[in-house]
Amino acid sequence: MGEEGPVTGRDRLRLARAALGLAGLFAIGWPWLLLPSRARVGRWPALLAWRSLLWGFNIRVEVQGKPMPGALIVANHVSWSDIPVFGRAVDAGFVAKDDVAGWPVIGRLTEVYGCLFVSREARGKVGEQAVALAEKLAHGRSLILFPEGTTGEGDRCLPFRSSLFALIPPGTPVQPVTLRYYRRDGSPLDAVERREVSWIGDDELAPHALALAQRGGLVARLWFDEPIPAGERKALTKACFEVIESRLVESSQ
Repeated sequence: MGEEGPVTGRDRLRLARAALGLAGLFAIGWPWLLLPSRARVGRWPALLAWRSLLWGFNIRVEVQGKPMPGALIVANHVSWSDIPVFGRAVDAGFVAKDDVAGWPVIGRLTEVYGCLFVSREARGKVGEQAVALAEKLAHGRSLILFPEGTTGEGDRCLPFRSSLFALIPPGTPVQPVTLRYYRRDGSPLDAVERREVSWIGDDELAPHALALAQRGGLVARLWFDEPIPAGERKALTKACFEVIESRLVESSQ
């Protein structure tokens, strides 16, 4: 991350706005902790929570294309802010590592939100996890998978983990979606800015969120491309990678 300068009055206002956005998120999200594990709630509480957080960090979401209900969404991954961006744009849970289920508060919230927890190492559970994925999609709500398995700077795709595509039952509609961040005026981020916006490796969450709040806003653009019927694992991995990589290259020109 870049060097920190003195905090200005404008910075304080932006930090106060972010604090209000976070307060709104927690005010809406806290009651979810009291819901039964299999409770079904409408989309509006989550939508209000995501809107509050995005407003706080002054992130505007722009969507091109149309989300397909009940599809498995495959997307590139840049930062923690991807979660509210996708939450604002589409009614979908997330495919998350199974250790997230044990995190205090967050694990419980993600469970109620409808996320699917999978073990990326336990190959013997692939069939069982594929069934669970199919059952969730059968209810008409999408799931979002980040097949890079980590975050990148958002200008190019990191290699996709084809093992994650083994969870996808044949015939499942898989929708490639590309995410890219821009300055608030819509102009491209430069290399330094991309690194500041992305949340990578050992970056600590709190300092990153503070720096993001002081930026003055971002535009998050999502491209929803045509779904691809799931077939052979490696071919599907390659097809999704090529669609998203192509979008990232085009959007940088």
